[in-house]
Amino acid sequence: MKKKILFIQPYYFSGGHPFQSFNNLILNLLKYNNYDFLVSINNHLKEKSFKNDFNIINKKKKIFTFNSSSKTNSNSNVYKAFLKTFIMRKKYDVFFYYDVNLNITSFLYVLFNIFFKKKIIIIYVLFGPEKIFQSKIRLYFIKLFLKLNNTKILTRTAEIEKSWRKSFNNFKWKINNIPPIDFPKINKLKNLNKGSLKFGSVGQIRFGKSLEFLNSFFVKNKKYDFSIIGGYANKQTKENFSFLEKKFLISNETFLNFKKIIRAASKLDYIILLYDKFFDKRNEVSTLYLAAKLGIPIICFKNNSWLYKQLKIFKCGYSIKSLKEFSNFPTRNSKKYRSYIRGLKKLDNSVLKIKINQRKVEKILFS
Repeated sequence: MKKKILFIQPYYFSGGHPFQSFNNLILNLLKYNNYDFLVSINNHLKEKSFKNDFNIINKKKKIFTFNSSSKTNSNSNVYKAFLKTFIMRKKYDVFFYYDVNLNITSFLYVLFNIFFKKKIIIIYVLFGPEKIFQSKIRLYFIKLFLKLNNTKILTRTAEIEKSWRKSFNNFKWKINNIPPIDFPKINKLKNLNKGSLKFGSVGQIRFGKSLEFLNSFFVKNKKYDFSIIGGYANKQTKENFSFLEKKFLISNETFLNFKKIIRAASKLDYIILLYDKFFDKRNEVSTLYLAAKLGIPIICFKNNSWLYKQLKIFKCGYSIKSLKEFSNFPTRNSKKYRSYIRGLKKLDNSVLKIKINQRKVEKILFS
């Protein structure tokens, strides 16, 4: 009999990554009957896109829910999610937490582990372990959590795995990197672009994406088309980026529907991934997977980041040492550009295969 797994997203209606990556996860794993999903539903939000997208997915696969706090990313949602798992604990073998508050979750499962001894508790982390060492209490409970026989820490990249294992060397066998299982599930659209080269920044509008430079560059270089395809995280972010040219914005909404993002992004010749000092270089850049699915080359910095390492492996775009080198873009009919397209296909065929990745994940979970 297959082990039953419950994937949990306490901050489901938060814009950007938490919402879309979890939707990708559900859609990729729909056919696996031993997988279920638990999310927070925020009935206080005026934004209808979240609920509409959720309802579409919920018709394909029944999703378990609980009512979110008025603030979608409130830590009280973690307590509510835990209460749900406590009630549902006899039905599942694995509780797999996405994007969760590590401190609260480790504390709760240490405190109530007697009720979960025969279960596997997974925390899937997006970040390195550095902040944990800023608090002795935080560090104490993480160590207690890792000491439990039924717990694991999973990471998105080998780079983050390495940092965690180095920091918690005594528990390194409980810390593993897993292949992507929440990449976008979309059919490649035909790119029949003509005229000017089309560039875009795809995803939530925030610091760390070189948007200040890109806005200035494309204002001056009118021979190119530029689009910012994404919404704002909140009103404050919208104010911080009020300098952006309105003609570059696909939408003025706080949250941009995924279908709108796909339609707009599919018209690009390049997806710009120039992540600066605000971004942890060890982190996965899920937009790379979107680029692979759409067959659109990327532009990134030449540094020691996870992203650049992927570019070197698959040769799916080109890199620059600094913003001063942002020029001389291979045209869409050039030999170089066609080589980028081949690199994207190689990335898709080598990395983004859900059947293979699903089997690898289960092997790590139950080893």
